[in-house]
Amino acid sequence: MPVTPEEVRARIGARIREHAKRRGLSVTELARNAGVSRAHLYGILDGRTAPTSDTLTKLANALGTDPGVLVRPYRGKPPAD
Repeated sequence: MPVTPEEVRARIGARIREHAKRRGLSVTELARNAGVSRAHLYGILDGRTAPTSDTLTKLANALGTDPGVLVRPYRGKPPAD
């Protein structure tokens, strides 16, 4: 089944939120650690903005994970916020 760009952006945002929550990082802390602005990070988290590969890599590094983990589809339902 084809996936829309909106679904991919939402998935990436949800994955980033999930990993940040597990690590106890606020949006401000994650943005600072990754070297991105809070406004840009909020756009990514809300699915309004697609991160570049560079930004995705910075966020993954700040979260201690691989960029591929942040774009991988969920099995079953995604976690609730």
